[in-house]
Amino acid sequence: MRLEGTLDAFSLPDVFSLLSMTRKTGTLHLRREALHGAIHLREGAVTGARSDVHRQALGRRVVGAGAVDDATLASAVEELVDRPGAGLGKLLVERAGLDRDAAELLAGEQATDAVFDLMRWPDGEFAFVIDEDDPDDVGLALPVDGLVAEARRRLEEWAALTAAVPAPDALVSLSPSPAEPPTLSAEEWQLLGLVDGHRTVADLVEAYGRGDFALVRALAGMVERGLLVVHTPGDGDATGAVVRRQQLLAALEGRPLPVPAAPPAPAAAPVAEAPAVPSVPAQVIPERPEPFTPPRRVEHPEPSPAYARASSPGAPAAGGSVGAVHGSTALQPDAAPAGAPSPVERDPSVNKSLLLRLIAGVRGL
Repeated sequence: MRLEGTLDAFSLPDVFSLLSMTRKTGTLHLRREALHGAIHLREGAVTGARSDVHRQALGRRVVGAGAVDDATLASAVEELVDRPGAGLGKLLVERAGLDRDAAELLAGEQATDAVFDLMRWPDGEFAFVIDEDDPDDVGLALPVDGLVAEARRRLEEWAALTAAVPAPDALVSLSPSPAEPPTLSAEEWQLLGLVDGHRTVADLVEAYGRGDFALVRALAGMVERGLLVVHTPGDGDATGAVVRRQQLLAALEGRPLPVPAAPPAPAAAPVAEAPAVPSVPAQVIPERPEPFTPPRRVEHPEPSPAYARASSPGAPAAGGSVGAVHGSTALQPDAAPAGAPSPVERDPSVNKSLLLRLIAGVRGL
């Protein structure tokens, strides 16, 4: 029979108690929306746990502890890249040569953090799969009662910790003037090396590799001692404020104030070029309308040339008529009589009327 249900009907500690009393071996899967967690048991004891099965939680903890170098990590990742579901943490423990106590300590911290994360779920579904192996089994066996008790103690302390570290997207910066001489543990020194004023709490959890509770508790302790400052992204860090205040003294020292770099202007959309218009030279003298000139009257009209009206050959000239006009004969000028001198050709460009006036003017002189 398969054990399954919802967390609103059976709480996670109740399910743990049932699996522990019946000494079950297998994996308890918990799902909520897109989240998928898993708790591995062997004969009723917890061997490992993950609040997100898609992440190599124990492998990240081993890397965060500085137990492996780059070559060992790269070799292990290359070996497991084609083996989905394989445990990186177990392989790193073997490659790094960690003893059993160190491996169980890291696996125990990881399991406790995962159970604490899963107990914060307000709802979800669970299903237990019998005899499913733990891919990161390094020999750990945690009693269920002690694990649940530690998770409950953390839940009571969590409200006070989140008051000092309010949100996962809050930025963490170094305090430029601590209230007392700093005294740090090895874990706090490791965390301090990750704080740069630009990483959020969630970024530090990712890099620290020790889970939400351990990191938030360390951050809250250092904030209380005045070593760190937690602020929202828009406020700016305390170190930057000190630098800005020092820069304001440049005016008293005869130095120009530093000008902050202006953000780059957004690229303007390309504007289509207008078609080229040919330039028209400006008129210096405005145009005047031409004066009205009436048509000139000809004083001495020239006679039209005489065209022949000859009768057709053989036609009688009755009644004194010149004769009928036939075809192209009407377009021909009258022929000059025989023996008459040929008329002088006149230049058609010469105006006869103008010529007669010139002659009359000469005679008047």
